[in-house]
Amino acid sequence: MRKITFKLLTKLPTKYVTTGILLIMLLFAYGIIGSHFIMGLNLIDSIYYSVVTMATVGYGDYIPVTGIQKIFATTLALGGVGLLAYVFNVILTNFQERMGEYSKGARKMRTIKNMDSYYVLCGYGRVGKVVFQELNQRKHNVIIFEKDEKETESLVEDESVVIINKDATEDDLIAKVAGEKCRSVIISTGSDVTNLFIVLTIRETNPNAWIVSRASKLDNIARLRKAGADKIVSPEIIGGKDLYLESAKPHLLRLTVQH
Repeated sequence: MRKITFKLLTKLPTKYVTTGILLIMLLFAYGIIGSHFIMGLNLIDSIYYSVVTMATVGYGDYIPVTGIQKIFATTLALGGVGLLAYVFNVILTNFQERMGEYSKGARKMRTIKNMDSYYVLCGYGRVGKVVFQELNQRKHNVIIFEKDEKETESLVEDESVVIINKDATEDDLIAKVAGEKCRSVIISTGSDVTNLFIVLTIRETNPNAWIVSRASKLDNIARLRKAGADKIVSPEIIGGKDLYLESAKPHLLRLTVQH
């Protein structure tokens, strides 16, 4: 638990850390300048006075006498308290969020563990939605990897569907679920580079996994096959053939009638 807690705390967003450091530096600079010009202290004493006042320790070495000195000391102390409260709030809020994410992820992994078998679907865009509908109609368990939470908002998770709003290659999650229970991995993202990377990630740890990948560009079909995809499907090729067949139907029908 200690290891998990430390890991969660070290994942604070960079913007909060940067903001906190900047505020500390500004308040510290304010303290040093004010201590020198208002309190009449030298550089070393100004640094010392700023630290003890910001930390609300107040050893009583230097006591503000004039009104302006008291105002300065009060604002510096309040700034230190406010900054401490800000840092504590940021750490607590992010810790709670991370713990929530960790607990949610743990629950999802337990759900996956309890499944007898399942399909893994990487990408829930236009093609992925159609694939999911087909799997769902046939009552298959499905694990969906889609980093865009807006795409999966309409989905309601139940015992047969697990939604993971992360990139499939993040933290090697795809390698963990593409094991013996996985009937097939269907990669349907619109990026061939992403699809290629997912195929390589799976093949590295699961050489026996059955992988079906989408190819947006015809030039990448050979690359995906070389990377380890068992089947590659190009919506453009299938769509083009369907368009041709549909356009040829009236002519075929007329030829049949004539003969």
